[in-house]
Amino acid sequence: MSIAVSLKDGLRTALYRCGALGAWHRWRNRRVLTVLMFHRVLPSDDPAFALAEREFTFTLGGFRRTLDFVQRHYSVLGLDDLQAARREQRPLPPNPMLITFDDGWRDTLTHAVPELARRGLPAVLFLASEVVALDSPRWWQDALVAALEEPGASARLCAAAGWTEKPQGSVSQAPAAHLGAMPEAERCAWLEQHAPGVLGQVAERQMVTLGELKALEAGRLAIGGHGHTHSPLTLSPDPEAELQASEHMLGELNQPVRSMSFPHGAWSSTLVAVARKSGFEWMFTSDAVLADVSRWPSPLPALGRIHVPENAWTCRAGDIDSARLATFLFFRPLQRH
Repeated sequence: MSIAVSLKDGLRTALYRCGALGAWHRWRNRRVLTVLMFHRVLPSDDPAFALAEREFTFTLGGFRRTLDFVQRHYSVLGLDDLQAARREQRPLPPNPMLITFDDGWRDTLTHAVPELARRGLPAVLFLASEVVALDSPRWWQDALVAALEEPGASARLCAAAGWTEKPQGSVSQAPAAHLGAMPEAERCAWLEQHAPGVLGQVAERQMVTLGELKALEAGRLAIGGHGHTHSPLTLSPDPEAELQASEHMLGELNQPVRSMSFPHGAWSSTLVAVARKSGFEWMFTSDAVLADVSRWPSPLPALGRIHVPENAWTCRAGDIDSARLATFLFFRPLQRH
């Protein structure tokens, strides 16, 4: 570590420990909504952790330390609290926060939800509704991510999809849209042909089932939409069908507040309008901004969320560090309406 980095880190730690960062946050973000975005939470010694995409996977210990920080500096709310505030039924507390999880990983239920429940904290799961009915133990999207990590895989898989030029979207988004348009059996056959063995690396089911979601204790975890197949909606041949299938699932799960987040963080103002037409009131992006909630515009715009990683941005000596989390979260730009 260079001298400059050490000095910067020391100053950050000193400002946090003396309370200066916390005081500034309590003033600057008192009427600002912070929305955190998580994906997976696993114990570090779980065999599944070795195969998980590290950028989007928290250790259970790191998740606990992050929640310790959250409870010191934020008022954690549920979707119903936000809806009540928007309808002027009750005010928001200072420094409000919404905790969200994407996709529908089973470890959200087995590891994250029990820890949240122990602390009395609500959260939202944005569910890619198709996952509850898939047969393959390994989610095809996870298999695709693993396949794309192999050297030269991006060009090879793009060629297998029949693309002679760079496809629209990112390296991961375009193949996801390509596979998302296929029925499950065809999708799995394609992966087995062009990325042999990748599906078979996981033997236990990764994703939640409909029965598991229906068995959740009422009020413990709100469910929102995350598309149907998890294809990026900007590349989907029928984004309205994706959103309608997702909204239908929320009806089956008796969700009183209709919310959704955009898969892959891919969105546009046109898609926001389509989501509203499909019945969604609350829409969330993956843009790392905070929302000014001093007033509620109508209709609501899509609100940003902050992806929290467990890496050098938030950790020191391998562990979640409060001072680094503070500078990672407190200074985000404001999304004004």
